[in-house]
Amino acid sequence: MNKGRFEAFTDGVFAFAITLLALGFVLPQIKSHPPAEAELVAGLLGLWPNLVAYLLSFFVIGIMWQNHHALFRLVPRIDRKTVLYNFMLLAATAFIPFATSALGTYPTMRPTAFLYGLTLTSSATAYNVMLQHLVATNAFSREVSAQTIRQTLFAYRVGWVIYPAAMLIALVAPIVSFILYVLITIFYLIPRGADTDLDTEDLVAGQA
Repeated sequence: MNKGRFEAFTDGVFAFAITLLALGFVLPQIKSHPPAEAELVAGLLGLWPNLVAYLLSFFVIGIMWQNHHALFRLVPRIDRKTVLYNFMLLAATAFIPFATSALGTYPTMRPTAFLYGLTLTSSATAYNVMLQHLVATNAFSREVSAQTIRQTLFAYRVGWVIYPAAMLIALVAPIVSFILYVLITIFYLIPRGADTDLDTEDLVAGQA
């Protein structure tokens, strides 16, 4: 498959998902007629859980997009299975706005915290399956070091462990699970593996 189309379609889904996050905000219901400014302000301030969930998911999707770019700039060719696994990743990504809206509306409830964790676990699973396929088929450019691949595998597997753990913790302590979601997001803000092998991008581009 043409790599340019593959990446363009993926970027489009990521952009669409991150835009949909704003739909999680709904104007508060004002009972008084005409509406009182104090009541409106109080209602808007009451949306702070939605804002926190929005910011969390904005960074989550942004980091996923960055990781995807960092990974596939080291992969010169795309096969059919990679496209399939990428579809799985995008399906989970497109569901994040709904899970975010549910979490922001009911932040202390176990079902919403569990649903959010299930969504991120699904995306982490798709990422890891796709990465394992790339490794198994030697899809990386020859210039990519074994250390870079090991570091990338480690970074992806951290999320694959923490997200399910946070999802299960949500059944008992939703706030604790939310903290874990934040911590794993902070963890991925630090470049690792493919995200640090900057010189390889030019090498791969030269081979294309």
